[in-house]
Amino acid sequence: MSVPIPSLKGDCGDIGCWVGDLLPGCKLCMEGKKTVVFVTGVCPERCYYCPLSPWRKGRDVFFANNSEVESVEDVIAESVVSGSEGAGITGGDPIARLDRTLEVIRALKEFYGSKYHIHLYTTGILLNQRKLEDLISAGLDELRIHVTGLHSWRAIQEALKYPVTLGIENPSIPGQLRTLKDIVIKAWELGVRYINLNELEFSEGNYTSLYMRGFRPLPGSVAAEGSMDTAVEVMRWVVEEGIDVSIHFCPAVYKDRHQFRRRMELRAMRTRLPYEEVSGATVKWLRVRCPRSFEDMVVLADAGIRDGEYVITHPKVKLMEGCVGGLLEAYPTTPRRVLNETPYPHISGQP
Repeated sequence: MSVPIPSLKGDCGDIGCWVGDLLPGCKLCMEGKKTVVFVTGVCPERCYYCPLSPWRKGRDVFFANNSEVESVEDVIAESVVSGSEGAGITGGDPIARLDRTLEVIRALKEFYGSKYHIHLYTTGILLNQRKLEDLISAGLDELRIHVTGLHSWRAIQEALKYPVTLGIENPSIPGQLRTLKDIVIKAWELGVRYINLNELEFSEGNYTSLYMRGFRPLPGSVAAEGSMDTAVEVMRWVVEEGIDVSIHFCPAVYKDRHQFRRRMELRAMRTRLPYEEVSGATVKWLRVRCPRSFEDMVVLADAGIRDGEYVITHPKVKLMEGCVGGLLEAYPTTPRRVLNETPYPHISGQP
């Protein structure tokens, strides 16, 4: 779908569209080079549209790229194998666990150096001058404020005093065109130059809440009807009024179809095991039982390894008659997340 807006970049499809420039964090995200650090599910806000899953919302859990971690060393390891050049710190509200957040920022900056880009999301409800100074001293490069009330604007005004890239990030809620325009005008008047509008997204955690308020998902999608149209209308208005702000619309499908896929592709190339074949964002391997003499030969030739009663080997290894098992396909996570298994000998390309 093309949207006739002057200076529009992108086509408002899977990657979204924008007027002006993108936040530095968004540019790295589009390349799949951002590690997502979920510091905690704890948050003092109660946004009805919060998409967090029930097993994260309100719980003090710690994740890096969807893998639960126990330490900052685990976060660094995940960033390394994912080929990341930056991190996005989110939650919950990362400020609710400020010590952990500061530890993550300092550790990543110490390991990678100053060029490693770190951005953070918060509503600003827990942010004050001291905490902001601590974040910037630790190495925070970019701050994104989700405007939920006067406390958000107070945080924005405070952040404008410091050398940190500042942006506003809010959902594009159908029926709230006037509210979004007011946010843009106030941001512009204060000197904020970046605004992200995220497509309103249905999830397990917010489905009932959204449905009860009259929102409906698009057929075959998690995106709410009218959310993209609302964001496009805001961008069209910004261009027509000559408002000097950059606005980026990020669609609900972007994370899975582009951000996640690109990150998995980079991770697959860095973590591929000798018996795995990289296939885009996934890895594949054979797990089979064969006549003992053949298994011994495969292992002796370093073409496979034993795994209990099975032999694990590369999909291109030509198997002898009598082998049975399957071709496994998985995301290159740690540990591997198996997606499906195709029975052998009914595998295309094998005898």
